[in-house]
Amino acid sequence: LNPFRYGIIVDEPFFIDREDEQKDIYQWLSTKQSIVLYSPRRYGKSSLIIKLLNQFKKKGYNTIYIDFFRVHSKEKFVEIFYQEILNTLHPWEKAIKQINQFVKKIKPVITFGDDGNPLISIQSSESVSDISEVFDLPQKLAKNKPWIVVFDEFQDIAKLNGDSFEKELRASLIHHDNVGYVFMGSQSNMLLNMFTHPNKAFYQFAKIMELKKISHDIMAQYVFDPFNKAKFKIKLDDAQSIVNIADNIPHYVQYLASAVWETAFEKRQVNPKTIITAVSKILNNQLDYFTSLYHGLTPNQQKVLLAIVVEPENIFTENYKKKYNLSAVSTTQRAIERLIYLAIIEKVSGSYHFSDPFFKEWLKSI
Repeated sequence: LNPFRYGIIVDEPFFIDREDEQKDIYQWLSTKQSIVLYSPRRYGKSSLIIKLLNQFKKKGYNTIYIDFFRVHSKEKFVEIFYQEILNTLHPWEKAIKQINQFVKKIKPVITFGDDGNPLISIQSSESVSDISEVFDLPQKLAKNKPWIVVFDEFQDIAKLNGDSFEKELRASLIHHDNVGYVFMGSQSNMLLNMFTHPNKAFYQFAKIMELKKISHDIMAQYVFDPFNKAKFKIKLDDAQSIVNIADNIPHYVQYLASAVWETAFEKRQVNPKTIITAVSKILNNQLDYFTSLYHGLTPNQQKVLLAIVVEPENIFTENYKKKYNLSAVSTTQRAIERLIYLAIIEKVSGSYHFSDPFFKEWLKSI
């Protein structure tokens, strides 16, 4: 059985490290200290938080997880928020009565799915003109059990009437002393601006934590151990190579390690050749996507991207411009901004890194 998992929320035994982060976040949320957790995509934020939520559930907490990627209107937010709370409370008949004690202005339509469980829908935009009652539900329901509420991709709240919705939400949340909130996101600049800019509603509302990459050595050992346990011939250097190619991003490390496992399974031997073969298989599988992504860029964006493959730092210097035959620095700046917006690259500590390291590998081949 392939021991590597990617593209899904992972828990033990597939969860990697993060012991310090788990300890800190658990301690903060236990005292109802709200936090902002940010990192680029695929670093494992969701798996980390889900693991912690499971720990809190065992301690008697109620927990809900809302992904703003699913939220496209205030009505949809109310539906999802209401539904998640209802799913958390049992039995649902009692839960509906309990919720209706606190929510008077909004009357959701309740239907029933094939499994017999209630489904919430909101029919009219007029009914959500004042949604503070819904925001306040976790606090009102926390008399017997504390709550943890997670908002994932929280920066997308800007889609919901921008600052106005932020102000409505904060006006309620600031009074919630029995609820711990987690605000997560992968568009770091947008998310941090919401919590660090003095003119923003959530200014200094929560403690801020960056989820950084796992130690390279820990990640390499994580890759090495399952192969070694299954009697594959593998050197630690091979595991290091897998981590390097995947840029030590957990999702892509798991992805490549899984492909190497399948490639090496018959002969039970991992070496540079099997790793190259596994990478080639991944690139072939992604060929149409990578080709479409690349040809969707302007010629100038393509040139900048190919330069970053070779040299990810000092991009806006005159020497860099001459070396890679780029346009004016201002034009390069616009290209970089667009590439970041498209989530093709990310700025990390002054240099630019590919969000998908396999796209970088593909670019090397063209």
